Amino acid sequence: MSDREIMVLGFQASGKTTFAAALWHLVDSREISDTALVKGRHNGDFQYLEKISAVWAEGWAVDRTRSQEWLPITINLRSLVSETDVRLSFVDIAGETVERIFATREVDGRVDPLIREASGLLLFVSALRPIDDDSIVDMFLAYPDEAPPEPADDPVEAGSDASSAGSGEAVPFKVEMTPQQVQLVDLLDSFADDPLAMRPARIAVIISAWDRAHGASTPEAWLEDHMPLLFQYLATHSDEFQTRIYGVSAQGGHVPSKENHTEQSDRAEMLKQLEASRRIKVVGHGAGDHDLTHPIAWLSGVEN
Repeated sequence: MSDREIMVLGFQASGKTTFAAALWHLVDSREISDTALVKGRHNGDFQYLEKISAVWAEGWAVDRTRSQEWLPITINLRSLVSETDVRLSFVDIAGETVERIFATREVDGRVDPLIREASGLLLFVSALRPIDDDSIVDMFLAYPDEAPPEPADDPVEAGSDASSAGSGEAVPFKVEMTPQQVQLVDLLDSFADDPLAMRPARIAVIISAWDRAHGASTPEAWLEDHMPLLFQYLATHSDEFQTRIYGVSAQGGHVPSKENHTEQSDRAEMLKQLEASRRIKVVGHGAGDHDLTHPIAWLSGVEN
């Protein structure tokens, strides 16, 4: 068996748990015959995967992993072409845990070995997240009347009241206000340093909720437009790891939670598709229209 440890990284509501639910249904149901990988041999308790995949198949929103939960997920996959077995082993880390690592600069002991042993990385971002990377130039163009006045010819004397310059009071900085792409780049760079020394050979970026990425021509174009810092970081480190960017809609549309089933959604239309796996949409790098295994096959070296 070819063991590959794949680490999954993403913030709150980035689509990690929904991806796992859809992937399990895809390989377990075998509704799609031409996936890059198929389900391998399994032993053990898979109640969690079966639970979330059932919720997913019924057209409900899959509950995100809560911060107090620590859920190990193992899915054995197999390439029929190369007759290679791949063990997808990761811990579904809650988004809050990732954010806490950035804020505190401390890594939970349970995350430590996962980072060290990762040979590949599934990095999740969501097309639903509003852009939070406005620059000073962007703010000036959007609100020219709010720009601070030009500095006076004479420097402000120490102790003079300069707090009234400009309009509005300064907002106290909170670490959670840091743009998400800044946090992701910082974490990737920090994980690469000693003592963790995470050295994935490949990183697959999953842009979840791709059906809502309106106007984007390709996943690469979306990432460059919406997360330029992350895009540049991945591009400038091409000598250290390979990167692919995929657009993925694991649900196939907007679905409500069971608790709020009257919410306006695409669920009724989606359920008309009798084979739930065909609701999945994958874009990029020659992946099949519904093939969630393609990024994993590439991360594992099975797919070139």
